[in-house]
Amino acid sequence: MALFVVSLLCVYAVMPAGPQHREGSVGTDFVAFYTAGVLVREGNARSLYDLHAIAQFQHALAHQNGDDLGQAIGPWWNPPYYAWLFVPLAKFSYPTALKLWLGCDLLCAAAAATIFVSWIKRASESGAAAWALVPVLIALSTPFMQSLTHAQNTCTSLLLLTLVVVAWRQERALLAGLLLGSLAYKPQLVALVAVVMTICLGRRVLIGLAITAASLLAVNLLTLPGTLGDFQSRLPINLHFVLLETPYLWDRHVTFRAFWRLLFQGYAVGETALIPWSAASICSIGLGAYLFSAALRTRSARAHLVRDGGRFDRLITATIVSTPLLMPFYFDYDQLLLAIPAVLLSVEVLQRREPRAVELPRLLRPSFVIGVWSVWYGWLMINPDVASLTHFNGAVILLSVLSLTLIARAIAATTAFLDIDQTQEPRARAIAA
Repeated sequence: MALFVVSLLCVYAVMPAGPQHREGSVGTDFVAFYTAGVLVREGNARSLYDLHAIAQFQHALAHQNGDDLGQAIGPWWNPPYYAWLFVPLAKFSYPTALKLWLGCDLLCAAAAATIFVSWIKRASESGAAAWALVPVLIALSTPFMQSLTHAQNTCTSLLLLTLVVVAWRQERALLAGLLLGSLAYKPQLVALVAVVMTICLGRRVLIGLAITAASLLAVNLLTLPGTLGDFQSRLPINLHFVLLETPYLWDRHVTFRAFWRLLFQGYAVGETALIPWSAASICSIGLGAYLFSAALRTRSARAHLVRDGGRFDRLITATIVSTPLLMPFYFDYDQLLLAIPAVLLSVEVLQRREPRAVELPRLLRPSFVIGVWSVWYGWLMINPDVASLTHFNGAVILLSVLSLTLIARAIAATTAFLDIDQTQEPRARAIAA
């Protein structure tokens, strides 16, 4: 796979530039971050959600860099306070700011990979260099390449969520909540994790979340007055315009909502029809209830589960894999965050953590999960093209299979203890040991 990707990059490097490709191309992803930084730096934060003002600035910026955005713009989708992160970059020219941001992305990805490697090294008893697969497979993954080529903030999200999982595995509830709150610039990454983690660790998670949320709210109110009102009133209008009033790239989302809408309505504008809306709702409610039941069972069996840092690993894995499907808005490049559950599954396999008394069905064994995961990993390379041509997003199907299997595995980890009679509790503890 590495040879294949390197070959593609070499071909791309020697190909002559087409008429649409110019040095200094602006694009519409990082340009949204850069625009927000400039607006806040110039004291014009009230224009963050003004699509007309944003379009004027970005088209002028593109013209300065020898590019033409056509009708495209990069709206600001995040809370106002998040724009402060890009104010230092706004002091530089756009090409320089873009390079600095990509450098920050690479550093965050490297930091997250370092944590993953430490997990693998601790789990590996053979001394084999299995840990080297972590940076290799992350760097070759389609979501990582998409994140870099789009100059997105997915690598920073990966590092933050990794730190949340570190605190979760150590059962440091308050710290986990504090860290999770820092991901609030993308609520779709926080919501499900917050619910499941609170079920596992208790209300201290919510206290941590509240502290971070209150701090960010204070920063927003004191430094960007009036912008919260714009965020509440204008953002829904902007979302409605981009998602429903213009042809939208539904093939780039890995949600139940996007899957059924693309299948039944393609790229047609307008509200979601009843059939795809109903199908997406049924899938979301069913999978959400299944995950919720796994969280409750894990909490009930908590005292019996292993205490080597992996007590909640199966549930963490299932939660992060299920998040893209259950959220209303989740881009394909954010699937990079699934590197976390991939490593946790590898840790479990390396440690051979399955109790001997628990015989898993064939479809719940690691070999099956790894097989499906490998197919999904490869399929992501062609998924955008296939989905755009056929209106069938295969990545959502594969992700659904993974999600259901991982939730079932999380439940299976508790079955050996919850289904044992109270008189057999000492035996259950022996199995856990």
